Amino acid sequence: MSKDSLKKWFYQVTNHLYQVRLRLCPQSRSGFTFLTVIIVLAMLGIASGVAAIFGIQLLDVRRERQTHDALDDIKQAIIGNSRLIVNDSRADFGYVGNMGSLPTTIENLYKKGSQPAFTFSSAKKVGAGWKGPYIAPLIIENFDSLKKDAFGNDYDYTTTPFTDSTTGATVAGRIRSKGRDGTSDTSDDLSLSFFDSQIKSRIVGQIKDEVGEGVGGAVVTINYPSNGVLTSTTTTSDRFGFYTLDDITYGNRSITIEPKLVVVAGSADVTGANNNEIVFSVVNFSNTNIGITSYKAVYFSAPAAYYKTLIIGGVTVHDSDSNKLGSGETATFSAITIAGGTGVSDTLPTLIQSPVTTAGDIIPIGQLGRGQTKQIKMLNFRDSPTGGGQAVSMSGVPMEITFSDGSIVRFIPF
Repeated sequence: MSKDSLKKWFYQVTNHLYQVRLRLCPQSRSGFTFLTVIIVLAMLGIASGVAAIFGIQLLDVRRERQTHDALDDIKQAIIGNSRLIVNDSRADFGYVGNMGSLPTTIENLYKKGSQPAFTFSSAKKVGAGWKGPYIAPLIIENFDSLKKDAFGNDYDYTTTPFTDSTTGATVAGRIRSKGRDGTSDTSDDLSLSFFDSQIKSRIVGQIKDEVGEGVGGAVVTINYPSNGVLTSTTTTSDRFGFYTLDDITYGNRSITIEPKLVVVAGSADVTGANNNEIVFSVVNFSNTNIGITSYKAVYFSAPAAYYKTLIIGGVTVHDSDSNKLGSGETATFSAITIAGGTGVSDTLPTLIQSPVTTAGDIIPIGQLGRGQTKQIKMLNFRDSPTGGGQAVSMSGVPMEITFSDGSIVRFIPF
């Protein structure tokens, strides 16, 4: 019953009792009679009952407000305060930011227990581990009270993922109060959900060389905490240098870039009397040696062209007039080593704070150290896969080369 309804009801009852008193004692409109005293006492009893109902309702409203506030505090402790901005960037990611996961229990927020302590890796430029407590000091005076709502019931907390029936979005976890009736799944429940979009990000980016061309086959590693332990997930950039990393929790993370073979800027050229020879160079940006055992060139020319000879680092690995190599065909050979350099991989801090993080041109790899360079020659392009045939000019023909180690280089020779 609402407050206005109770007021109206109280007024109607008291007025009715007064009318009864007048009918019973019409001759006595002043002074006290025994019946008057009885009526007054009845009215006081009703008023006391109404006041008690009001009091209970007001207490429930206050408990609901306190529970809402407590739920907000716990949620902020878990995923941080998104409104805390320092230097135009979010500065607080709570428990998830340090641990890389939701807490198993609410106690994990204020009791370290067996959880790993926070440590920072200077090499990977990111830390992981418990760095609590994550609950504000004002509400940790009584630890046991943190597990209960204002109605005295334990919170219902789960980290089992489910699909939100209203939005269809994935929920990673939920904390819920059973409300006034102390029963779950009823209309007075109070709850907060942790959606995947609030704690996990998809990272997209592109690796480029020193002239802005995409670098394929580069190794991209994201360093982040998982259950309090620093871990890594690795992917490889595609033929255009793009990469994607999924389900990385919000917080301060880092990305390590290690390109491998990259075409030397400005090295691609066409030679020969008919421009039917291609010469270019690749450099090893990896910090380890790379042994090349296969080579595949993809290109589109008119007419279709086939090359007789392939030379890598001065070593002829294919030379056949009767079995020329065409677009998409792979040449295999004994390993040719291209030595790596030192300090050529780099790790950069990366802030993850939205459902999709665009890392962009994280690093132009020309800034990194270099390993060995090898020149590559593709000679005598002809319009016939066997025998002689006519020379085909390869000037302006886009080339995409894939090496056995997964490196991909792209260029246009002129």
